[in-house]
Order: sequence, then structure tokens, then C-alpha cells
Amino acid sequence: MDWKSSYEKNDFGTLFYSLVKIIKPDKIVELGTKAGYSAYHMAKAVKENDFGSIDCYDLWDGYPFNSCSLNTAKENLQEYSDIISFFKTDARKIEEKYNSVDLLHIDLGNHAEILEEILIPWLPKAKLIIMEGGSIERDNVEWMKKYNKKSINQWLKNKPFNYVIINPFPSVTLIENGKGH
Repeated sequence: MDWKSSYEKNDFGTLFYSLVKIIKPDKIVELGTKAGYSAYHMAKAVKENDFGSIDCYDLWDGYPFNSCSLNTAKENLQEYSDIISFFKTDARKIEEKYNSVDLLHIDLGNHAEILEEILIPWLPKAKLIIMEGGSIERDNVEWMKKYNKKSINQWLKNKPFNYVIINPFPSVTLIENGKGH
């Protein structure tokens, strides 16, 4: 499948799959699904765990940069249509729909400003947050420089939650703040 994902090159799917197998989440929310690479790997583990569901949010072809259609995501994830729900909408204020989630994945063309707006309101509601980026290498991608976006790595250093950055590129950051549910 054409996943259109920077995660694919270094097999981050195995990480997503493994985390879901280990923590056995009941509710997963994904902000930024695109073609479904991470959702696919999480759904495979959810199915093997024999419980849980995933709510996928994205603008799909309404996103002006590197994206794909909602139909492409649905086709790629058809095998897991019984556990995945799709919502074509902006990621802002989605946390208001949930009292709590076990796992939140954020992949929205991440940079410090968007994480401040999107991630911070989720902190008291999410047990574990996986977000794309966090490494210095990821902060230096062409579009971050071109659009003068603030560093995720620097942003993380000033936050009161526990996190770990996992390389290689594009890197992911795991956040556990001890709150959640």
C-alpha cells in the first residue's frame, strides 16, 4: 500500500503495534491519520487484543499540503472497519468529546505552536500520548525552516510532563504525565 508516511521507512509500525499490545488500550484517538499507516498497525494489535476501538480524525484531501483522500484511508484500513471510525474534521477541540482515552496519537505536521494548542488540552485526558517528531533532526526539516516553525525539541524541554524521544527520523515522542485516568 502507498502509506504516504514518514514512519514507514524506519518501521515505526512495529512500535505502534507493540505499544498497543503492551498497554491494551480500550480507546485510541488518532489526530492526523492520512493514509492510515499508524492506524493500521494499532488496529492489528487491537484486533489481536480482542477489544478496543480507534477514532481517526483528519482533514484528508481538505489539508492543503501532503495528504490523500478519506477514501484512500478507508480502503487501506478496510480490514479493520469494525474497530475504526473516521471523522473528517479539524483536530482542534476534539478533546472536548472525550472524558478520557488510553492512547492518543498526534501527527498533524507537528511543530511547537500546534502542539501547544492541540496536545496541552489532552494531557489530563490521555494515559499515553504518541506524537510525531521531537528530535533535533525532525525540527530541521525543510518545511519547518521555510515556514519558520518553532522547535518541538525546545518546546518539550520546558514542559512539566515525562517524555522520551525515540529515533530514527522522523522520531516519535512518548508522553506520560501521570495524570490520564
